Amino acid sequence: MPKIENTTGMPVNLIIDELKSEDIRKRIHSVKNLNLIASTIGPDRTKNELIPFLQGKKSKIYFFKLLQDLLDDEDEVLLELVDSLSNNFVEFVGGNPLVLMPTFEALCKVEDSNVRDKAAAQIKKGLQTVTDQKKYEELALGIIKRLNENDYYMSKSALTQILPVVYGNVSAAQQQIILDIYNKLTQDPIPSVRKYSSINFQDLVKYNLNDNYLNQILNSQIKDEQDFIRMFVVDSAVALVKTNKGQNLAIQLFKQLAEDISWRVRYYFCEKLGDIDDSLGKDAYKKNFQAYHLKFLQDPEPEMKTVATQKIEKVSQTMDVDDILKQLIPILKIIQTDTNAFVRSNFIRKQLLDALASSILTLCPILGKKNTSESILPIFLNLLKDTDSEVRITLFKKLSLITNVLGVDALSQSVIPALTELAQDKNWRIRASTIEVLAFFAKAIGPEFLSEKVVKLLLDWMGDKVFSVRSAAITSTQQLIQILGPQWAERNLLTRVWQFQQIQNYLHRQTVLFTINAISSLMQQDYLTKTILPILQQMSKDSVANIRINVCKSIQSTFQFHKEKDQLKKILSSLSDDQDQEVKAQPDCYYQKKNYIQYYLVVFLIITYVYFPISYNKIQQKQYIIIYMKELILPEFTRNLGLIA
Repeated sequence: MPKIENTTGMPVNLIIDELKSEDIRKRIHSVKNLNLIASTIGPDRTKNELIPFLQGKKSKIYFFKLLQDLLDDEDEVLLELVDSLSNNFVEFVGGNPLVLMPTFEALCKVEDSNVRDKAAAQIKKGLQTVTDQKKYEELALGIIKRLNENDYYMSKSALTQILPVVYGNVSAAQQQIILDIYNKLTQDPIPSVRKYSSINFQDLVKYNLNDNYLNQILNSQIKDEQDFIRMFVVDSAVALVKTNKGQNLAIQLFKQLAEDISWRVRYYFCEKLGDIDDSLGKDAYKKNFQAYHLKFLQDPEPEMKTVATQKIEKVSQTMDVDDILKQLIPILKIIQTDTNAFVRSNFIRKQLLDALASSILTLCPILGKKNTSESILPIFLNLLKDTDSEVRITLFKKLSLITNVLGVDALSQSVIPALTELAQDKNWRIRASTIEVLAFFAKAIGPEFLSEKVVKLLLDWMGDKVFSVRSAAITSTQQLIQILGPQWAERNLLTRVWQFQQIQNYLHRQTVLFTINAISSLMQQDYLTKTILPILQQMSKDSVANIRINVCKSIQSTFQFHKEKDQLKKILSSLSDDQDQEVKAQPDCYYQKKNYIQYYLVVFLIITYVYFPISYNKIQQKQYIIIYMKELILPEFTRNLGLIA
């Protein structure tokens, strides 16, 4: 059994006591550390005392009496409990997963569906370890019987997940019992039970069930009055096709779902068009369901239009070029120019056009250069002018699909005005996302794309008032240097970035240091010595303490790339005597002091105190000091040895 180190800073007894705390956060913390408790008490007590308690059995031991209320606790506590028991907890009970099975069975009866799902998954995993057939059937059928006969109906949702796994590992007689139970679950008077039986029936279908049984179950589910039960029939039908039998039945079910009166059923069916295409094959899909997809694109429900538009990339692979040009493209033009008040409003409009922007360019490789130029390019250019910034960002992310067909030169003149507008968008997230496009064009076109206008955009982003935008611009600068080389950056960009030192706003000067951190590994030694080093020397005398602090950090970050390390140490030495206490407190400056031996003495005294405590009452303080030493002081000390030498 692995030994778990107590890093909580709390005695195990206190962790146990907090299981009865009224504060749910403390109870969650204790449950998260069940592995620590089990490691402390050992595998025998865990098996004989902890696990029986978790199974609901009474215990006279204080700790386990506290835990007996766990199964009636809040959902958050139960979720942490099932996670703790699922995370290799079997190692703390002697390596036998069957010890935990009754506990997971109890968790299959709680209200929270996430807890039930995880508990059922662990039961399925535990059953796989049983090799003896008789023992397997006895154990599995016992669990099935108890869950099926439980008064609380939610246990049956977990049962629908377990039944298919057991079915494939028991005798024919036991299989019939399982099928009878599942049949009753599909007709249960409680809709929630029927829902889970519909969701999980796909796992049972793969066993090549009797045709009559399949027809009975699937027809029962597809005729259910609840649409959230009918919709999951599509998964079972897909699984049925994959068994190489029942394709006609599956196609019949697919058509019923595609024509269902509920838009939610049609929506889920449309979401699964890719799976249907893969299972049926190109010819059968095209013959039976291509027309349905085109119909969904014209559905009055905007959500249906959106999901159908999202599926263009997948289903267009089965379409002929003529069908795309004559049937699909005209519909997409209508979607783009749709003036329906509901569709064109706010969130729904953005979702629909974003889906169109994401999908339209995937048609380019299929159509070829001529058809792309005539049919896709006009839609692309109109979307590029859309008032919604996120639609244009989506287009940029898919830009390579059209540039690979038409070439980048044909689009660059159309893209730059859109980039300029996006660079000034009031939403900072849009400005940050736009920066990513520069690296793509630099790689595709080369330095020709990065004209004076584009470089000016990048500099504006580096001076943006939002930190995330400035950070994205610095990252883009690093990428441009990787693509175009340091010589291009020296000639066209970096000289202008270093001029930010003269700007009164200290945030711009800070950008200079962050840029140095990002690019130092890419630049040549001469440039570091002649340009970067003087900048650091000058900025170490900045009037703003925050800038001087960041000079220390920049030296630490780039120290290994510099040849003139003595010069960097001199800068740090001067900063170690800075008038500002926060600058002096920087580790890299602190370690430069000649009396740094005093610091080592302090560390030694702390270690001595930790390992030779004066009294038992200080044990918790000792644990905190150990954590502090291991996680903070010693790593900082080790990290700076290179600067001290």
